[in-house]
Amino acid sequence: MESTIYITLWAVLAFVSWLIVAGGAALAVFSKSIEDSALERIGLSAVCLTTTGAACRIVAAGWASAGDAALAVSAAVYVAAVTIKHIREPKQ
Repeated sequence: MESTIYITLWAVLAFVSWLIVAGGAALAVFSKSIEDSALERIGLSAVCLTTTGAACRIVAAGWASAGDAALAVSAAVYVAAVTIKHIREPKQ
């Protein structure tokens, strides 16, 4: 029973983290204040799609490993840091 709870917690953590990454990528794609090239926006779109797919895979599988969750959390923390940087940066 205890291992089932841990597996579920890893899955929830990974699912939420992948959705944070997908949301950050989608926000960057459609943001007018971020001056990315078309190729960068295509790459961000791919990140958005693949991380959404990873979140759906977790729901379909019903579990995620600790490694999956660690990768998802590290990517989500990076996206959050970049988002905060762009929000706090004064507009010129």
